[in-house]
Amino acid sequence: MSAQRLLLVRHGVTDWNRAGRFQGHLDPPLAGDGREEARLLGERLVRLPAGERPARIVASSLARALETGRLLADALGVELTSDPRLMEIGQGEWEGRSHGELEVEDAERYAAWRADPAARPPGAEDLATVIARAVAAVDDALAGDGVPCLVTHGGVLRLLASHLLDLPARGWQLDADNCSLSVASRPLGGPWQLERWNDVHHLLGTLSTHVDEDEGRPLAL
Repeated sequence: MSAQRLLLVRHGVTDWNRAGRFQGHLDPPLAGDGREEARLLGERLVRLPAGERPARIVASSLARALETGRLLADALGVELTSDPRLMEIGQGEWEGRSHGELEVEDAERYAAWRADPAARPPGAEDLATVIARAVAAVDDALAGDGVPCLVTHGGVLRLLASHLLDLPARGWQLDADNCSLSVASRPLGGPWQLERWNDVHHLLGTLSTHVDEDEGRPLAL
């Protein structure tokens, strides 16, 4: 087995991200800032050394990821393919609803979800199922030539990082900002390791980036 390298990107920002609204399998488009984020990331990827530059883009089939992937592929002049296995975690009954709404309208279940990282929204997709489908997508992407770049979602990225690094708990504490770049590599015969995580240097000084919950912007998957 030869050394492997994998680029991981979260889709650009949507208006629902800004509102703290659960997206899950629902399909809001990129906001204008999300398209600009993808353009700036594309410029960054083009400047990578030839051996590190993506040879192809594989994006979730949801519009926010697919549009991000298309902008990256156009910048790089490479193929874009869509893979529904990279879709965000389904959030069941909470899709389309904001954290503020749930605090009032579904207070007991929302409080339980906030208190327990293992808790799921009512009707949400099983995390083991998400991991299995996302890992299968990664394996297929790595089977091709060159370095693949996967464009997916915040929840899926956290689960993939937990799986690849064999973390004892789900990595919900790992921030994954919109249009961030993460890079994982696996040396010959060795384990996966992260070269970078949640890198948004291409956005700094140009667009606002993630503000975490303690600063007033709740995360929504």
